[in-house]
Amino acid sequence: MGLRRVLWALAWGGAGLLVAAFLVGYAAPYLPPAHFWWTDLFAVLLPVLGGAVGLLGAGLVGQSIYRQAWGRGAVGAVLLLLVAARFGAVPAEDASGGAAEALRLMTFNLPPAFSREPDRGRALTELVEREAPTVLALQETQMHAGASSEAPLALADWPLPVLLRDASGYTLPRVRPPETLVHRPVLGQIRLDSMSVHPLPPSGDTNPRARYTRTHFTWQGRPAVLYNVHLHTVGTRPWELLDPAQSLRRWRAVLRTYRNGALHRAEQARRIRRHIEREPRPVLVAGDFNSTRHQWAYQHIAQGLRAAGGAATFPAGWPLVQIDHVLAGPAWHIEATTVPRPGANGPISDHRPVVARLRWRDDYEE
Repeated sequence: MGLRRVLWALAWGGAGLLVAAFLVGYAAPYLPPAHFWWTDLFAVLLPVLGGAVGLLGAGLVGQSIYRQAWGRGAVGAVLLLLVAARFGAVPAEDASGGAAEALRLMTFNLPPAFSREPDRGRALTELVEREAPTVLALQETQMHAGASSEAPLALADWPLPVLLRDASGYTLPRVRPPETLVHRPVLGQIRLDSMSVHPLPPSGDTNPRARYTRTHFTWQGRPAVLYNVHLHTVGTRPWELLDPAQSLRRWRAVLRTYRNGALHRAEQARRIRRHIEREPRPVLVAGDFNSTRHQWAYQHIAQGLRAAGGAATFPAGWPLVQIDHVLAGPAWHIEATTVPRPGANGPISDHRPVVARLRWRDDYEE
């Protein structure tokens, strides 16, 4: 009898810890990151925790029906409702643009390190030809604008030489900031009117990597603006904290790095949010957020915007989390979203791209 009680206590204790971890991750998007940055660690794991809690909730409901223990059933029902509210299917939108042509927006983090891999240029070309994005937002791709918009680029890292070939049909914005190092270029098969570069805290005034680009373009006679962002890196991945080989000192250093990264992303999200709120044109936001939809930075930027959705994008070979996103303002209808799989030649990047198909909403009034 004593052993049985111990086993039951361990089982209920484990269930309690599971529910507690789930609730912490669930609340992460709504808690101020200055004090609750650590909840991001639980938010990353929320899909897994949500699946386990869903099974627990279903078990409690089933047990309550069998034993007529309605208290447990109520707890199970609440857990199931929480899981359904966060992970349930999103209703399809109405008011699409009818038969109008869709704008295909692709966001893709393409580190230059992958340029050294064989056949990556061919694989990228095949991907772009297959997905045929109208507008392509890149992250971790470096270019140095010339002295004027008409001057050739002083520097163009991979994959720009591949994508800007005459046969591809892609061009850079007509007006670009002169003599500026850009790490978030945008290319289009349509005319892109202009691109500007904006610093993000804490180091954007001196570090070109800590900036986002804002691109003006016209689609079907209506003006729009695209924010191409890459928020501060996570540094260490949360699952690396579970490595038993980590020493206590190393573990503390990793956790401190993760805290600083979360606070930097929060600062950057606030800056981007303020700019979006003052934006006079219909907005699109795309890029590598280094944040899932269950984390504070993503949720702060996404206020008032529609998420294009998709699937896990990182790491490319075996994706576990979606940190690459497309968001659209109320003027846009999101028709469909895909996360293309790597081709036969393997991953082109350590991320997978996101491709969103968008149309103007017929019922939107500016």
